[in-house]
Amino acid sequence: LVLAVGVSIGLQIAGIDMTALFAAGALVAVGIGFALQTISENFFSGLILLLERTIKPGDILQINDQMVRVVEMGIRSTVVRTLSDEDLIVPNSVLVKDTVKNFTLRDNLYRLGVLVGVSYGSDMSMVRSTLEQVVHGIPWKSAKVSPAVTMREFGDSAVVFAASVWIEDPWSSIKRSSDLHEAIWWAFQDAGITIAFPQIDVHFDPGLPGITSRPEPTA
Repeated sequence: LVLAVGVSIGLQIAGIDMTALFAAGALVAVGIGFALQTISENFFSGLILLLERTIKPGDILQINDQMVRVVEMGIRSTVVRTLSDEDLIVPNSVLVKDTVKNFTLRDNLYRLGVLVGVSYGSDMSMVRSTLEQVVHGIPWKSAKVSPAVTMREFGDSAVVFAASVWIEDPWSSIKRSSDLHEAIWWAFQDAGITIAFPQIDVHFDPGLPGITSRPEPTA
């Protein structure tokens, strides 16, 4: 402290303005403070994750609408891998402050749901029975939860059904969802059920009585 005061007094006597140096030192100190704040936030977030064990290596999470698998957890950040085989470095504070969906926290069950619309002229009993045959015949479904078929809504152009099955590997959800869509497609083809598509019916009503046609303009 004595040396620092002596150096500063000597510099002032020599005619060197210390105001600019103090201002620069203050800016550097503020920057270091913000950096340490971020580092300390991620550090304590990492300690919380390690103590609570709500997220651990191998878990499958949903972060920012993206499914990822936890590869490695550190004090400052967590390394995750996406379905596209991309590695992401996620700050631990993101996992603590934001809402994170953990598909494997208590078990590995994951629900696959497919919405399919059929035309209003379809036999709804046949539609339900066909969907039930499909979901119950899926070989890779979980035996812990029974599949479900429900009528969801009366849409503008279709009656919408939902077919749901549960699997025990959330990481394979994209492939399994594709398999379920194909199974429903071919089952509907075999049963002669039409999958509805958006369409508009235009009706031309007859003219109202008492309304004459528009007169032709005179020259």
